Amino acid sequence: MSFFRPLISLFLVCIAVLVVSCSDGNVKAPTYSAETITRIQLASAGVEKIKERLPELESYIDKQDWNNIRSFIHGPLGDLRTRLVGISKELLPADRTKSLELGKEIFGHLNKIDTAAADNNQAIAATNYTEALKDLAAFNDLLPELPKATAVETPSAETAEASESTMKAPGSMM
Repeated sequence: MSFFRPLISLFLVCIAVLVVSCSDGNVKAPTYSAETITRIQLASAGVEKIKERLPELESYIDKQDWNNIRSFIHGPLGDLRTRLVGISKELLPADRTKSLELGKEIFGHLNKIDTAAADNNQAIAATNYTEALKDLAAFNDLLPELPKATAVETPSAETAEASESTMKAPGSMM
């Protein structure tokens, strides 16, 4: 039995060397698939539309239009948190935690603006508006680089006519 112990140890060492030498040393970093980028891009489009309307909220704060501030937060900005969570779920795990945290902070700032509007407090509303913009910018920085043009674009009338005329060109076999 004492003769087999060194042989078993030698056998295990040979197996370990074989496994290590046959493995690929290149470890790939996690990346986004084309489908994931498309989902992020579609969800980001909704957030971009909301972000384009944020100056309206700033003007309401400047004018101290408390009713419109509260209506705007519960109306157009009402589903912002849901959209941000949807985008966060598509991000890589390293960015997901930070993006969810930023989403909570943005929502917290909107709640504070709503409370400030109920209390007619312009200073708190303006401060939280600025903080919400900073957090939205930080959230946007976590997103992967998205392609400018989408694959779902519909061709313009000129492009459609040009492609039809190419297909029906004289001498073609169609």
